[in-house]
This record gives sequence, structure tokens and C-alpha cells, in this order.
Amino acid sequence: MSVNDEIESALTDLDAAQIRDALWRGILAVGDALPKPGSHSRTEGAYVDDGTDGRTYRATFGIGQDDGTDRKFEVTVSVRESVDSKDDFWTQHSPSPDIYGLPADVEPGRRVVVDGEHFTIGPGDSGGYGGRRFDVEFFDGRKVTTRDLWHQGVIPPKHRERYPDNARFVPVEGPTWGEL
Repeated sequence: MSVNDEIESALTDLDAAQIRDALWRGILAVGDALPKPGSHSRTEGAYVDDGTDGRTYRATFGIGQDDGTDRKFEVTVSVRESVDSKDDFWTQHSPSPDIYGLPADVEPGRRVVVDGEHFTIGPGDSGGYGGRRFDVEFFDGRKVTTRDLWHQGVIPPKHRERYPDNARFVPVEGPTWGEL
């Protein structure tokens, strides 16, 4: 198992003790990968939790050399947690708008925002959601029935002012598949 795999496998639950243990296993994995031509040593290691979003484990490995010196390897493994508001996705334009559009590319009349989730009504022949029927009632009074609705994701809080709710889904009467 690689060092990254070792750390990744232990970070599924963000419990502080589990993160500390995962970082230590990362340190040990690096130590196991170092060449060991002669004697070797390892410092006990130092764990630092900065109390906000960063956790670091440090250790030093000494590998004895034939000439009596040691090669020193200072190993630092860290995890820094942050929030990604996906600014590129929510504010940029698609480099290939004829193939796919980002939320900023969507014509306002085709934008559907329901309960903080962004959807777009396709051109009519793409079959979003496998062609399932959706009845949409916009807050401005428009009503649209489509079989080409595409989900673009939950809008991060940072971007909800830019993309406020503008519609609701109306329960579909009759079949949701087949002819409109």
C-alpha cells in the first residue's frame, strides 16, 4: 500500500484521533520505504494540531552509512482541511459550451433552482434524467414541462445569492415516462 493510500484509507472519518493515527502510519510507511544499508533510527515523532484546520506529524529517520555517518530524512506528513466553494464551476464559463454548459452559461429562462439545487433545462433532445417528465412552475408564473432536465448540483452557500430559488417542481399527474 502506498503512503497516499495508507493516509487516504484512514481519513474516511474525520475524527482527530483517527487523523493522528493515519498521519503516523504515513510516517511509518515512508520509513519502511527508505533504504536500510546499515543501522537505522527514528525519532519518536511530533504531532501538532494547530486547533483550526491543520494537523501535522513529523519524524526524523537516520540511516547508518558504511563510512560511519548517518543519512537523515526529515519526514513531515500533514492534513489541512478547507472548504471548496467550487468557484470555477459556479462562476466561470465553459470552454466548450456546445458540449456542456456551466451554471454561468445557462440562459436565465432555462435555469431551474429548487431548494438550493441548480438544474438546467436542456435543448429538448438530450434526455436528461433518462427522459423522465418534470413539471416546473417558476416563481414568475411560467410553467414548463420537460423531459430534458439536467442536475448541476447543490449550490454552495457562497453562491446562493447569485443563484436564488426561482421555481418548484409540481407533482406529475399521469405517467412520467412516455409521451407528454
